[in-house]
Amino acid sequence: MSVKTDQFEENIAEFIAQQQALPAKLPQWMIALNIQPNAKIVSAKRVGSKNAKTDILVTFANGAPLKISAKLTNADYFGNWYSHKRIVREFGEHAFQRLVSDCTQWANEWKHTKNASIFVGVSVSFGKRSGLTAREFTDVFTYEDIVKVVAGVGEGDDVANCLYQGSQLPETIEDLLSFLQPINEETVLALSKNFKVAYRPINPMTEDSNRGKCSYAKFQPYKQLVEQTTVTTLEQLNTLGEYVEVQYDSTNHNHILRELEAEYNIVIPKKVKTKKTT
Repeated sequence: MSVKTDQFEENIAEFIAQQQALPAKLPQWMIALNIQPNAKIVSAKRVGSKNAKTDILVTFANGAPLKISAKLTNADYFGNWYSHKRIVREFGEHAFQRLVSDCTQWANEWKHTKNASIFVGVSVSFGKRSGLTAREFTDVFTYEDIVKVVAGVGEGDDVANCLYQGSQLPETIEDLLSFLQPINEETVLALSKNFKVAYRPINPMTEDSNRGKCSYAKFQPYKQLVEQTTVTTLEQLNTLGEYVEVQYDSTNHNHILRELEAEYNIVIPKKVKTKKTT
């Protein structure tokens, strides 16, 4: 996430840490989470863990903690570069297969658009996205899947139990409570309208580190070429094959490029990372 987002979370945590206790009157959804009225605030800290959905953890002298997710309102990507293992771990095998099937269909449509450049695979993120590389989240995933993106999986401190909705800092403890929202069907479905499945076709000729990200579709040639042939445009590549579904094997763009060269005599030049000079 951005430095601005990190600082926003730090500022919220610092504000909460300066408060003495929760008010006597709390929203019913907080009571249902075993958050106690008048509970003394023991600590409030930014979690900062890479895979955590909880951004700010607030503990009290009694009752359950508040585990606040604050990224969703402002984040461009709140689930960035999902690996095969992470998709299966958080959503299950059925969701992985739905994503692979949809991504493969998308790739075979995208390859004919005027904005497309050469690509051998497609990676996936979840976040704000517009245009042809965005897919409605609910076209691919279920409501239960959306909850996992928003809150996380399990019951530990990394799994959020409420959302901070807004881009302003609270001035009072009552302000804070007004910004917090429960993670329920109404809130989650409203949020899902603001984020998409973001398909990210990687151009191997212009990107280097992103080639190591998992791909959810891959280019499959119709046949092996008689001799080694260098391909530099998507138009050329389109004549040689199509995009097919990948297996659950952590296939990335570099794997696909090596396979194309070794087994099909198709060579696509790769961007070489240049060393910084001092």
